[in-house]
Amino acid sequence: MSDADDTLKQALTIGREFYVNKDYAKAEPYLAQVAKEGKNFADVYNMLGVIYHDQGQFSRAQQSFETALRINPRYTEASLNLAVTYNDLGKYHEAKETYRNALGASSDAGGDLDPFVQGKVANMYADIGDVYVSSGAFRLAVAEYQRALALRPTFV
Repeated sequence: MSDADDTLKQALTIGREFYVNKDYAKAEPYLAQVAKEGKNFADVYNMLGVIYHDQGQFSRAQQSFETALRINPRYTEASLNLAVTYNDLGKYHEAKETYRNALGASSDAGGDLDPFVQGKVANMYADIGDVYVSSGAFRLAVAEYQRALALRPTFV
């Protein structure tokens, strides 16, 4: 892994931590850095959308949620966030269609986990893998990374 990759991973980790703690002002520059580097992480664009929405920047929020959905069209949370944002912008027809599509996508899974939930679980497995790597337990790390990939093979 290069120094640039390490820096970006660190920015993502710090940004995500601030975001989870709802410290959006501190999270934004870190997450924006990851997005600026051209990394297509749907969750980063979704988090940025939530931050912009919270700041009342509805057009920027809309763009961020739409980018998240271009990356991952079945991202239920981003779809729902976009529907709320469309509503706030007075785009009621788009809000209704986006909400309807989000509900349809989540019910099309046929008893499988919702893609959003799969992504969350896959990220948790990857985080466990990272802990194993930092402890030198590489075989255990590989097993966790394989579990993450089995759930979401297209996640980076």
